[in-house]
Amino acid sequence: MNYAIRQGMSRSAFTLIEVVTMVIVLAIAVPPTLEILMSNTASRANVINTGRATMLASNVLEGIMADVSSSDESLGFEALADASVYLDTPTTGFYSRMSTATQSFTSRGMTYSVQIGELVAADGMVSGDVGDNVFRTVTVTVSYPSADGAAYTLPVSLMVSSL
Repeated sequence: MNYAIRQGMSRSAFTLIEVVTMVIVLAIAVPPTLEILMSNTASRANVINTGRATMLASNVLEGIMADVSSSDESLGFEALADASVYLDTPTTGFYSRMSTATQSFTSRGMTYSVQIGELVAADGMVSGDVGDNVFRTVTVTVSYPSADGAAYTLPVSLMVSSL
């Protein structure tokens, strides 16, 4: 009778062979899966950092466009003629004025620089007709870290004018 009861019962445990097989399958499957997840995490971090770098460049360019449009006598399009004074003057220079707005980016290891070009025509080239040279190309270059420690740079340019 005892034998009949045992045969009618369902099996509720794993055999040693099943456990060993499961451990081997997991040992083979888990490392590549973790590697894929880590790679995807690094790629996502790079996408996020690129988005942040783009936001920083946009914020800086918007600040410069606001200065170019300003009626303040120390700003305006003419202030760009002497880039070092416009950018580097303590307290009133562009870098000083933007420090609060850029702090959340720089605290994440991002840096930026601004280059202000010479007067050019609408095609970006210096024209023989001085009256055509009414634009300046402003380039903001943002440097930021990647997930693997390499440094990326993102240059963004804009032409501004007093017109």
